[in-house]
Order: sequence, then C-alpha cells, then structure tokens
Amino acid sequence: MNSKTILTLFLALTVLSPMYAALQFNSTGYFTIVQFTDFHYGISDSGQAKTLALQKKILEWVKPDLAVVSGDAVSIPGEVSSGWYKNQWKVWTQPFVDAQVPYAYTLGNHDDEGDLSRKKIVQLDQTNNYSMRAQSEGIEDTANFRIPVYSSQDNSQLAANLWILDSGSETCGDVDIGYGCIEDNVIEWYNNESQKIKDEHGTNIHHLAYFHIALPEWINLLNEDEIYGTYQDGIGCPVVNTGFFAAAKNNGDISAMFVGHDHNNDFGGWHDGIELVYGRKSGYHNYGKFHGARVVVLKENYDSDGKLYVTREHYIVDSSGEIEYPTPAATYEGAKQKYCLSGDLLSSKVQKVIAIVMVLLFCLF
Repeated sequence: MNSKTILTLFLALTVLSPMYAALQFNSTGYFTIVQFTDFHYGISDSGQAKTLALQKKILEWVKPDLAVVSGDAVSIPGEVSSGWYKNQWKVWTQPFVDAQVPYAYTLGNHDDEGDLSRKKIVQLDQTNNYSMRAQSEGIEDTANFRIPVYSSQDNSQLAANLWILDSGSETCGDVDIGYGCIEDNVIEWYNNESQKIKDEHGTNIHHLAYFHIALPEWINLLNEDEIYGTYQDGIGCPVVNTGFFAAAKNNGDISAMFVGHDHNNDFGGWHDGIELVYGRKSGYHNYGKFHGARVVVLKENYDSDGKLYVTREHYIVDSSGEIEYPTPAATYEGAKQKYCLSGDLLSSKVQKVIAIVMVLLFCLF
C-alpha cells in the first residue's frame, strides 16, 4: 500500500469517525458545560435569526467543552412536509460544528411533532460527528445515554458522568393525560448503569443529569426549600411520579439535575440533598422574555491523599453577555403550587369540573 492510499484511508476515517471519542477535563483542570434549552427553531424567520445569533454568541463567549441541548430544539408551526425536521436540525447543529464543540441532545415535548419520530430523530442526530450520542452508552435509538468525562491527569480515570435523559412528550406509562416522564425502563437502565460505574470506578464521581420536563420534586423545592433565580411559570411536570428522584437519592450519585420547558423559570435550589435547577430559555420563539443559557463549570481537585474530587459552580449568561450567578437563596413567599401543570389536563372530565368550580368560586367571592 503506497503513501497516497494510506493518506486517503486516514482522511476517510477522520471524516466518518466521531470527532470526540472521549471527553476530558482540560489541562488547567476545568470542564465547562453550556446548557441550551427551548430553542424552538422552526416557528418564524425573525425569531430563528435571533436565536441563531444568540447561540453563536454564547458559544463564542463561553467556549464550552460540551454543549447540552435539553429539549425542544424545534417547535412545529403547523403542517410540515417531509424533510422539515432534518432542515431545522441542520440549522441548530451548524453552530456546534462551526465552533467545533461537541453537543449532547435530548428531546423535549415538541421535537417529535413534525415529520420524524423520536427514534428517527435520534438516528439522524447520530450522523453528526459532533453529536455525543453515537459514541455514548445508552438505550438504543433513544435520547437516554450517559457521557463519561475523564481526568486531565489520567484518561482512564473517570471524574464526572453526565446523564442525558428523555423525559418524554405527553402521557406517562399507562396514564394518558399530562406531560411525559422519565419512564420506568429508563430508571431501570439508570440504576444498572449507576451500579456499573460504582463497580468500575468507585463512588467518588461527580454526576449530573439533564432532561427537559421538571420532576414533581420541583414543586417540593418551591414549597419547602429556599430558591434562587426567577419563578414566573407554574411548574409543568408529569402527573405521575415515576420515582427517578428517589432512585437518584437511593443510588447516591446524581448531585444536580438541570431542566428547561417552563420558559419563564430559571430558578433552582437544593431539595433533599440534590440541586434542582432550571436552565435559561435560549430561543426567541414562543413565550418567555428571558433569553440565554446556563453554564456549569466543573473543577478537578485533589485531597491531601491525592484522591480526586470534583466541585462545580454554575451561572446564567444572558443575551447581553452579562453573567448572573445564583442569588442568595430565600423562601418563596408567594402562593404554593399543589399540582403539576400539564398541557392537556383540562381535557379530562375531572379537570374540567375543577376548572368550572374554581371559576364559580372566583365569581362568588
């Protein structure tokens, strides 16, 4: 085989292979993640132009090691023709390619409302060399996977692990109303993978989880604990609690969970030992007056025995480039939220009756 043939094969393999076989902390001991959420590409040309410009600016400002798109990358304007989703996907993934930033994408409640199913979307996304899905362990043909991040000092030493999970669209298990959820089979997969990581790498790993729709525990956080940031939307979450939070508590690994979905929320806080955090809405489509992204910075540290541990901080970068660190947490003094708000709950007869009663009470008193 001559040198020209070898060079041709090398270039071919470079094009066809994923750009990033593994992620590591950089030489200074940091690993930076930017969370984009709720782009909602596809609604209008003017909104799309603003969203694209902001996405590019944030990548330039932050220079992350990884971007996470936590759902609703697109939103469906109505009837769409074949090829619609792929065209939108090319738009919102191009900034990552241009900036040479690997990205992890999980689905929201709107992504599959166009011409592609969730399975087809995941299969399409794996064709992008900068998508982390293709080289990550996960449930086949789903947006449920995990991304290991290795130490800067040793590329075999796991330092952090990111759980990228699909919280569904509508309905949960056998319950056919309300938003989607992290399903039982996903929790089972998470439990198995969590134990595998402990067996292979021990328990001193920094675990984070990213998904789209908040868990019911976000309501507990709001009602019972101190919060920082902005709370302006009712918390949209599944009517069924499938127990993912309880599983994370039991496994003792995930220390923070990051979501999107409720566009006017970017609050967070600690509930029962786990930090529950909203990202900042990144898109200019649909409702929501705040725009930006949440940045998580992980740092390698070593104790006196030379044992590795990872710490984190996070902040919001808004559309002007200003950085907003979590403000001092305080108890929310407004009205308590009792139930998850889910998109189609009013379609059920029970919810219609409740709505009528509430209107009558309002008129009477």
